[in-house]
Amino acid sequence: MTVGSAFWIAAARARESERADRLFDDPFARELAGERGFATMAASERATGGENPYLPVRVRWFDDLATAARDVRQIVLLGAGLDTRPYRLDLPATLDWYEVDRAEVFATKEPVLAQATARCRRHTVAADLTTDWATPLLDAGHQPGARTLWLAEGLFFYFAEDQIVTMLKTAAQLCAPGSRLAADVSGTTGLDSPAMQPYRKWCADNGFPPPFGSDDPAALCRAGGWTPDHLTAPGAADANHGRLHSQPEGVVPGRTHFLTATT
Repeated sequence: MTVGSAFWIAAARARESERADRLFDDPFARELAGERGFATMAASERATGGENPYLPVRVRWFDDLATAARDVRQIVLLGAGLDTRPYRLDLPATLDWYEVDRAEVFATKEPVLAQATARCRRHTVAADLTTDWATPLLDAGHQPGARTLWLAEGLFFYFAEDQIVTMLKTAAQLCAPGSRLAADVSGTTGLDSPAMQPYRKWCADNGFPPPFGSDDPAALCRAGGWTPDHLTAPGAADANHGRLHSQPEGVVPGRTHFLTATT
């Protein structure tokens, strides 16, 4: 995730938190987003034609997985951005929560959270996911022999396929059997649309890979050493909350998917 997108997603969480029928409450999101986040969100919505109802559903889907994961000792959030789940979710005090992202993200985030108390044991890991992030994760206390939940929310879109596969292989090597992975994978539809062209140009100009999507998310998981066990989509019964047009579960080429997998 780029730093700019982290502010944008924080703005989306802030707006959702202020709804009467909110899917979650993030009391830190507005301050984290700041003017930059709301400006980025407004620019995105001008380009795409309106508010993106998918984002709150995605946040809630990952929220529910994290709070239900009582059989793991640690959770690793890859590309954590300005996420605040250790402060706002009902998590066991004995859980170790690791956030992996670049140092500049934490430089923005930590002052806002300085006076807040995490509900579990939170560890920040300053690392670039395109280089060696395993070493700093281990140095922060991560236990490779423990059952782990890995979260990759809104992450794969910003990486090349070979980088994603390497990331998944590394994660699989750093946890015990029975560990789980949760991720969202964009479909290929729309990646070359006119609305996507400014972002594609920005990627090209700044040395980033073009936006990633796959119509076979299960194959992507298997290439990284994980066995997919559930595939669904925003709008399906288990990922909707009355916000999206109804969609069937399972794989439908072209659309975004949510998936879970195990080692």
